[in-house]
Amino acid sequence: MLTMYYREKKERWIESIVLDEPLSVQFNEATQNAVKRKLLRLLDLFVRDEKLHCHGIFDNQSGQQTLSDMVKALEDAKIVIVDTSAFSGSLELLIGSLISHQVLFRYRKYKREGTLKQKPVITIVLEEAPRVLGKEVLEKGSNVFSTIAREGRKFQIGLYAITQLPSLIPRQILANMNTKIIMGVEMQPERESLIQSAAHDLTDYSKAIASLDKGEAIITSNFSVFPIPVKIPLFADVIKAKQNTSNAKKYASQFSGIQPSSR
Repeated sequence: MLTMYYREKKERWIESIVLDEPLSVQFNEATQNAVKRKLLRLLDLFVRDEKLHCHGIFDNQSGQQTLSDMVKALEDAKIVIVDTSAFSGSLELLIGSLISHQVLFRYRKYKREGTLKQKPVITIVLEEAPRVLGKEVLEKGSNVFSTIAREGRKFQIGLYAITQLPSLIPRQILANMNTKIIMGVEMQPERESLIQSAAHDLTDYSKAIASLDKGEAIITSNFSVFPIPVKIPLFADVIKAKQNTSNAKKYASQFSGIQPSSR
């Protein structure tokens, strides 16, 4: 039904569904009403006086270049942060999917044209990865995130999948993620899923993974010949140290004979 509306109504396909505009093909009324309700709820829309009105972040008039501007910024090697903390889970995933689809579409085009090497590598950071990469989700069909996990490296697109429950992600997806930053994992089933899909043999590291403290991690990747233990400093401490050094240098520049300590 959605495909037919898009074919016949083009850019107005959502508005046409919500306003019950007829198609050349008839669909079950109950199905059409269910789709309509879902679109109204997901996109925060309402109908008044036979016109479509928007409450939330989506609009049928403004913001037509927002998505293109985001992807253009990524192509210019800039960092794009989308704050979706105030949105529902389904709306958050919709926004992420829209951006990821556009990135993948453009980079596939660049590869066909032979201009991909001139573009920067784009990495998508995905919180709570099982929401889109979980076994139950992928049983209903693949999505753009699973496609990027499997094929993204061919198009210079990376995926940072963050989760506390790696066992929920299919093993073939985990295995395609060559580099893993493993932090403290207490539950044995979760450790086993990481060990089985790691680039190195981590069988003897199970207890070490369970006892990792805050900021400690083990990096396993096919780019290294052995697992690498690391200690990651707290970001707030790094910023504080830089600010203190900057203030000391600024103070010293005002008085001759005073040099900031490097310690």
